[in-house]
Amino acid sequence: MRPNLFPVLRYKDGRAAIDWLGRAFGFEKHGIVDGPDGSVAHAELRFGPGVVGLSSRQSTPGNPWSEVRQGIYVRVDEVDALHDRAKAAGAEIASPLKDQDYGSREFGVRDLEGHLWGFGTYDMAAAGAPNICVAGVHYGDNRAALEWLERAFGFRTSLEVAGPDGALMHAEMRLGDGAIMIESGAKDPAVWGENDQAVYTHVADPDAHFTRAKDAGARTIRPPHDTPWGRGYYVHDPEGFIWGFSTYKPAP
Repeated sequence: MRPNLFPVLRYKDGRAAIDWLGRAFGFEKHGIVDGPDGSVAHAELRFGPGVVGLSSRQSTPGNPWSEVRQGIYVRVDEVDALHDRAKAAGAEIASPLKDQDYGSREFGVRDLEGHLWGFGTYDMAAAGAPNICVAGVHYGDNRAALEWLERAFGFRTSLEVAGPDGALMHAEMRLGDGAIMIESGAKDPAVWGENDQAVYTHVADPDAHFTRAKDAGARTIRPPHDTPWGRGYYVHDPEGFIWGFSTYKPAP
């Protein structure tokens, strides 16, 4: 397996975030690229085979990533073909396709509701294992999102869960070996805050992991609880990002 979808988080204080995510959740530093004034230009943190990308928030003219708190990076082999497919589907190209000085060929794109995606040949994966850190992206119209993500990026739907009224409550999509979760419904401000994404991670013992996170200062959204799909919990980190840890793994 070659995991290829990675949540990307942009913190006001990247250094403090790296230290806290290690202390609270057990993430390990895999690579850090220093930015100016002690900031973090790019970092990769691993939780077992799970990987997230992280950087410090800095305003950079012409760089769409400096305008968002969160996004998703996707490694693809045929990045030129994916760029042409997305453009033909009407996607807004946020940054042009180009070769980067770190060896990757990439472009940035906004989807139908404005979420920022990066596609490129750079790989953050832990070799030979699925990425257990999955981005959950909130859409106002999830049916339209499923159709658009398939048409523009080539995602396939792997799971749909209907609510009591029959409306689509939750969905999962895959591109290659990577997965995303599609969230929908009303956004509770106390939970979502400034976010339109969350990070969901598989963990074998959510109760013990929750105790560790809470002791480190994580703010509880919902403590460990049982659901039909597993046991898990949800918290905010110090900058308000949403993290969920559970025994659940995305549908294949």
